[in-house]
Amino acid sequence: MCNLKVDIKVRRDSFALELNECLTAQVTGVFGPSGSGKSTLLNAIAGLQKPQRGFISLNGRVITDTAANRICPPHKRKIGYVFQESRLFPHLNVRKNLLFGVKLKSGGGRKINFDDVVNVLDIAQLLDKNINECSGGEQQRIAIGRALLTEPGLLLLDEPFSAVDYQLRKQILLYIKQISQNWQIPMLVVSHDLSDLLILTQSLLVLKEGKVEGNGLFHDLVVKESCFDLIHRSGLLNVFRMNVSRLMENSNLVTLKSYTHNFCIQALFQSLPVGKGVDDEVQVLVKPDDIAVSLEPVTGISIRNQIKGVIKDMFEKDGYSLCMVDSGEKILVEITEASRQKMNLLPGQTVYCFFKSVSVKIF
Repeated sequence: MCNLKVDIKVRRDSFALELNECLTAQVTGVFGPSGSGKSTLLNAIAGLQKPQRGFISLNGRVITDTAANRICPPHKRKIGYVFQESRLFPHLNVRKNLLFGVKLKSGGGRKINFDDVVNVLDIAQLLDKNINECSGGEQQRIAIGRALLTEPGLLLLDEPFSAVDYQLRKQILLYIKQISQNWQIPMLVVSHDLSDLLILTQSLLVLKEGKVEGNGLFHDLVVKESCFDLIHRSGLLNVFRMNVSRLMENSNLVTLKSYTHNFCIQALFQSLPVGKGVDDEVQVLVKPDDIAVSLEPVTGISIRNQIKGVIKDMFEKDGYSLCMVDSGEKILVEITEASRQKMNLLPGQTVYCFFKSVSVKIF
């Protein structure tokens, strides 16, 4: 569990970042458009940017207090930082870049083993290569490994997916998830792509023009007027934590079951990631605009996923209605405002959510 308190004002030329927030999630996604202050926030936490006014503490340890003229140097903050560009040492090979992280680790015995990091990030085959022989995605994994080997109390990742294509982005997301699960290191992850963040966490800090528009869980923020436009423009997404319940290769389907609630989803068999099988945990992604709603259960149709729920909240904007449906899991559904009016949908009503197996992505 993380306990990061940040109360700062940072001014740079005509831009100012000002916030007073407490971040307690294991992984917090920092989301906002370019120029909103995401990197400035990380730099201030890491000690690379001195605030004009500020107080920052990590798990009760004060690392910045301008009122007391107390500024902890960056190398003593026990914070790992992975920059948007990898910033690896070009004159050292991969192994020596990683070992530099080991040297930076202060204090007693090691909790994070070199070989474990190499295995989790799948970089054993790269150890004797020069940095310029590694691809962008490989360099990003090496940079993450080096930061991990400092055994940080907090890991900052600034746009770790921006320099890689979709397939590499998926791999890096999986590595970051595994790191969080294996070593329980609190993380702040910056991205302008909401879908990347939602695969990692439901806890978001939303920034715009140096101000906090929202701090909390995605499902609470998405119906908050100050956050809606920012979130909607990035692309809404339902992300469900589920396990693989049944493989039906003959019918080209896989059944996925919610961990916490009694509902299942069927997806195409080929959408299951390589190496995943029965009882494995996966994340299931469905876009809200791929979901239709009905006031009654429907039979005699080819759509396989039909989930009953109750409308808990609604938000209308620019001719569209966003419905929050509670089926045990919260499901976001996006329909036209004309459809909502025709069906006379209101909070408290029972509805049925429909979506095709082909629209389900598994991560």
